[in-house]
Amino acid sequence: MIPAGRVVTEPESSQGTAQRGRKRNPRILFRPAVLILALLPLFILVLNVAEYHVDVPFWDQWNFIPLLGQSYEQGLTLADLYGQHNEHRLLFPRLIMLGLARASRYNIVWELVVIILLASAIFALLRHQFFKTAGALGYSGFPWPVPVISLLVFTLGQAENWLWGWQIQIFLNVLAVVAGIVILGSRPFRWGKYWYALGCGILATYSFANGLLFWPLGFLGLILIPFENGRQRKQALALWTAATVGVAVSYLYQFRYESPSGTPWTQFLEHPGEYLKYLFIYLGRPVINYQEYALAIGVIGLLLFGFLSLYLFLKKRGALPAFLPFFLFGLYSIGCGLLTGIGRVGFGSHQAMDGRYVPFSSLIWVADFAFLFILSQQIRTRARTRPGRILGLAGLAILVSLFAFWIGRTSYRVGYRVFKSYHSRMLPARQELLRGEDEELLLRLYNDAAYVRRGIEVLKKHKLAVFR
Repeated sequence: MIPAGRVVTEPESSQGTAQRGRKRNPRILFRPAVLILALLPLFILVLNVAEYHVDVPFWDQWNFIPLLGQSYEQGLTLADLYGQHNEHRLLFPRLIMLGLARASRYNIVWELVVIILLASAIFALLRHQFFKTAGALGYSGFPWPVPVISLLVFTLGQAENWLWGWQIQIFLNVLAVVAGIVILGSRPFRWGKYWYALGCGILATYSFANGLLFWPLGFLGLILIPFENGRQRKQALALWTAATVGVAVSYLYQFRYESPSGTPWTQFLEHPGEYLKYLFIYLGRPVINYQEYALAIGVIGLLLFGFLSLYLFLKKRGALPAFLPFFLFGLYSIGCGLLTGIGRVGFGSHQAMDGRYVPFSSLIWVADFAFLFILSQQIRTRARTRPGRILGLAGLAILVSLFAFWIGRTSYRVGYRVFKSYHSRMLPARQELLRGEDEELLLRLYNDAAYVRRGIEVLKKHKLAVFR
């Protein structure tokens, strides 16, 4: 039995211990290289957003403009902020977007800056959790998952998320979920951290509908993490259950069950094959941008997550708190795919290729890479023969290199083209707002030109956006 609070580490030979005393800490030697590799995707992203962004409201932002106009006139109520948008209740994103719009006279660039800051915070938390997990397990090898995680978080392959200020809601949700899981998974259990995790759950839920998944995942985490005594565990689980019920009731109050695809909500039950196909494509999309390949990659990613999770639960159960957050990250990705598929499978499984979902689906790959790192360290320290160790590490290196190559290709080939295409389409549409005559150009901004013209009047009245 492992005493509470004890760090579980890999056994070291006496020779390795002596050498460790004579050499510098490998992490110190690796740190500059890891930092440069990790910051490179962020640097490239900032350059591309700066060059290809267009300061113009796009798509759902035209639904936001009446709310913005109302804030200048009769003011807003909690019901206005809490109101349903599709299946989401965007309380916190609306507050942020209203604040930014009023401070900047609705300059979309401010929203894009906030999105990049939110993504940077997500990466910082994932990096922190990786090093915390590696340290708890006693691993000090080259932390190659960190630059790969950076490539996933800052990929240009989700171009829509970087160029469309409305997507604050997605990054706010993912940040809240990641923060909540990291807080819950940190040892030892403290009531202060518990309340912070509850707050993260509320922030996630009222930023995007997927946040509802955080509550059962948090419950699972509380079951698996160690407590000082059984009474404390029961209290924590009871309070979490009460909070879950309260959030669910408030979320579903006067909820409109209208599927965005126009098909019944039961569509996924009537077409289970298409629903599963949607899930696999959804999970494979962060790695590759071609539907047929994304389907296969999604299956591989899901199998990797399942087998590696089972392996770690069986082989390193005593160190469960160390890798538990990554397990919950992967479950959140899967849950998001299943939940999104319920409302979107009516569009067809190809809709899962939408780049806006990448922040959700990439979390299972973050978990996979972290687990593969643990497996590589296991092979390095536990392989009985030198050839076996070399073959095992070489196989993992090839697998990881292929995934990293595909992620990079999707980001800097496919994503870059989307950036350029968006800029060339939106720039003339922005200029057309000043005239409001060309139907085709206005339809690039929203699917109802008359609705755009009504929004133009609100922007003109309050001197916002292109009229500021």
